[in-house]
Amino acid sequence: MKISIITASLNRKEFIGAAVESVLAQNYPEFEHWIIDGGSTDGTLELLQKYPHLRVLSEPDRGVYDAWNKGIERARGDIVGFLNTDDQYAAGTFRILQETLNRSSALVFSGGSEIYQKTSPRIEVVMHRYVDPRRYRLCVQNVTLGLPIINARFFRRSVFAINGGFNAVYKLSADREFLLRAAMVGIPDSASEQVVYRYRWHAQSLTMNGGNESLLAALREAILIAEIYAALGTTAPADRLTLVSWRRELLATAFMLRAMRRPNEALGLAVHEVNDDPRWLLDVLRCGTLAVGRRMRTTFRRLLALAKMGNDRYTLC
Repeated sequence: MKISIITASLNRKEFIGAAVESVLAQNYPEFEHWIIDGGSTDGTLELLQKYPHLRVLSEPDRGVYDAWNKGIERARGDIVGFLNTDDQYAAGTFRILQETLNRSSALVFSGGSEIYQKTSPRIEVVMHRYVDPRRYRLCVQNVTLGLPIINARFFRRSVFAINGGFNAVYKLSADREFLLRAAMVGIPDSASEQVVYRYRWHAQSLTMNGGNESLLAALREAILIAEIYAALGTTAPADRLTLVSWRRELLATAFMLRAMRRPNEALGLAVHEVNDDPRWLLDVLRCGTLAVGRRMRTTFRRLLALAKMGNDRYTLC
């Protein structure tokens, strides 16, 4: 079983080496790793020359999803996965993937994931870990209100023949739209509780930093996707209800982010949504409570990491 890994890249010299090394560390014999680069000028391409096994294409593109489509066209593996430049695969991921799909007729493998932050060269803080397959197995509920997490999924090549590629019109949410299409046509997956993918949180993350413009833009795209698919005549009634609920949740999240920087705009959104559907207030309260809980948990874990680092220094002294 040959595995094709596709990485979209643009000026990521600081991170991409660790991503490449995480693929090599799988010690898996049959794989190829495509780097689809948008024309880096920061030394990324020079760094990649250290890895002769890589297949590198560098030319202008229309963003990450255009690059992924180029990779899909060139990939020759039986299975395709998408690795971001700033992330890594967990140890043993390819073996788990091979063992699972060899004994299953599923077209998609969906695994667990975690988000971590490096607080020092030696200390990593796991901010969030997702290992409950009920929350990320491939279905409309999970793709919208649950955990889409496309990077912790691997796809048989036939999925792209059935589902098509990524719609590059959506600059930040085409992965969600792709998974939504796959879920709505019933593409089967096999879900595992094993962590296979590690997202690295850092200051340059496009959609992991609350209040930044990229995250707001991603929310606007997702709201549009929810509205389009909810309005389709072919959408099942249960899926339509899910999409309507997802739209309310997205608007609640957008309200909280706007309130951080644009309170007047946030107030206007609140008035409009409450008049349209009073249930929206419940979504705001729920999303706000979850956000506070996540922030408190992350802060606690950072403090534990700092304490551990302090103890290590004391021991070394």
